[in-house]
Amino acid sequence: MGPDQPEPRDAAEWLRSNGVILAAVTLIAIQLWWKGALLARSYFRQDDYQILDRALAHGFDWNYLMWVEAGHLLPLGLAMAWVLARVSLYNWPLTCAVTLVLLAAACLAMLRMLRTLFGSRPAILIPLALFLFSPLSLAGAAWWSVSLEILPLELAIFMAVDAHVRYLRSGRLRSAVAAAAWLLLGMAAMDKGAVVPLLLLGLTSAFFVEGRWAAAALRALTRYWRAWVLYGAVLAGYCVIFFIQLPGSSTQPGDPGPAAHVLDLAATMVGTTLLPGALGGPWQWSAVGYAQASPPAALQQLSWAVAALVVVVSCACRARAWRAWAILLGWILTADVVPVVIGRLGTQPAAQLGAQVRYLTDAIPVLALCVGLAFLPLAGEQNAYRFRLPAARPPGAAARVGGARSVRAVLALVLAAFFVGSFWSLQALETVTRVSAARSYIATARLAVAEAPRGTLIVDGPTPADIMAPGFFWRQGYTSQVIGAVARGEPGRHLTWTLSPHGVIGNLMIFDGQGQLRLAAVAGPSSGPPPGRRPCWPATAAGIRLPLLGSLYRWPWTARLQYSGPATVLQLRFGGSWSTVAVPAGRHTVYVPALGVGSMVSVRPTVPGPAPCVTGVTVGSLHPDQLRPAVPVARVPG
Repeated sequence: MGPDQPEPRDAAEWLRSNGVILAAVTLIAIQLWWKGALLARSYFRQDDYQILDRALAHGFDWNYLMWVEAGHLLPLGLAMAWVLARVSLYNWPLTCAVTLVLLAAACLAMLRMLRTLFGSRPAILIPLALFLFSPLSLAGAAWWSVSLEILPLELAIFMAVDAHVRYLRSGRLRSAVAAAAWLLLGMAAMDKGAVVPLLLLGLTSAFFVEGRWAAAALRALTRYWRAWVLYGAVLAGYCVIFFIQLPGSSTQPGDPGPAAHVLDLAATMVGTTLLPGALGGPWQWSAVGYAQASPPAALQQLSWAVAALVVVVSCACRARAWRAWAILLGWILTADVVPVVIGRLGTQPAAQLGAQVRYLTDAIPVLALCVGLAFLPLAGEQNAYRFRLPAARPPGAAARVGGARSVRAVLALVLAAFFVGSFWSLQALETVTRVSAARSYIATARLAVAEAPRGTLIVDGPTPADIMAPGFFWRQGYTSQVIGAVARGEPGRHLTWTLSPHGVIGNLMIFDGQGQLRLAAVAGPSSGPPPGRRPCWPATAAGIRLPLLGSLYRWPWTARLQYSGPATVLQLRFGGSWSTVAVPAGRHTVYVPALGVGSMVSVRPTVPGPAPCVTGVTVGSLHPDQLRPAVPVARVPG
């Protein structure tokens, strides 16, 4: 055996002393692989495009970073989006890589926090596994705009708790300063970061100060006042900025309605989403929206029973376990329920909001922390449990061995059920998540932008609902925003968009539902051929009236006029005011906005000269012409 090779006994001792770390790193690696596989089958959705398009259209300044959308202030996420949009817009592999780096950092921070709180004991692997493999966190990681907020927040929570606990034990101010810096990061990640100082206060008073909780809270405030001054300054500064920027948000705080709606929301969040998710659920997902929990009734009720049993057992064993569950409940109410009540409940059903996993993803790290606090003694803590086994003796020793084996068997069974449920929930999520259409649309649109003829004018309109639902995003989800962001870079700067084409346009195009560019056609009633086998309607100074083969209701339509003759200026009217358009000599296709109702089009020239010839007119809405060649010829598979 070489001199540099360790003795077998040394290797075994090294494995025993580092076994918890190796096991934890292994679990983290498995989770990264698992979520990496989920990300590989995911793609951008809905808000993701809005964030990236806005990042590309704005400079990196205060106004951009402090933008409040739907009541959320997230400068850190906007900063990352700004960089990603300029490095490579809509690059999903790059986005996945950044997400996995953030995820790995959050996982390692969780491990560091657990070791700081409880020491390197094997039992910390249980709350770690709960955080790593909960389906609620799995679902959140696959939606980029959610992970952009949640992952930095989780990192900040774990590192703030770690630094704060080090301050409590050592009294070193630098640890409190580090905790304040992590608090600032959490608030920059999303608005729920403002609740983290309350979490630190609850943790300190419940587990690091002796006495009844209310009295302990007062002693914690006075004993560690330097830390609270730092944390309070960070929180106060954040609140000032948030409330200054809030009036510019598209969504303002509103009336949540009756108290019954609030109770329904809280009950759905906890009973339908959180508790099943904490035990490997929800096992089934709603096909409406994304990642909305829809657990089977029997499994949902079973999760309630198991959760109640866990709480009872922990309170029966650990003296302060109930405080951990109170901290968790406080987090859910302040960080999850209250923001939804203020910002969303007045406009959407409580059951639908409560079933959305993204509103509870931030509760999983706090749940894992509180599970550890409810069952495990802190490092160096004495008399953590309500009772101890009798003193060592042969019969008692045998009883302790048998009891330990029974506990390990039950624990192994629960963990196995949790992992199986998590795997089942992940597979079920993939069956109701469809991303191939979105992948194909964006890839095809990229190719269309690159191959479009120079000078192409594109009719603006909504992207498919798989990209951005028009009911929620309206103009922000139009092709001029989503695909126009791609066209802002080379080679697509020659493309322009219009909502209402006007004038002589020889190459008017529009995007179809697959991301291909096609010639635009006006779908609606037309005039038909001129009467009496004449080649056209001569537009005399008195004007002509062209009857349509159908009637239209009042709407902003488009009139498509076929023209031949000398250069002139025409006026067109469809049930409303006259619209004027200049026409050069020759044969042309003229587009005129037509806001009106009826079945008659009037045309007249406004300059003297030979009568121009109108060969036909169609009034209706603009659609892709499916009978003409597309650009590109074939769509890119998803």
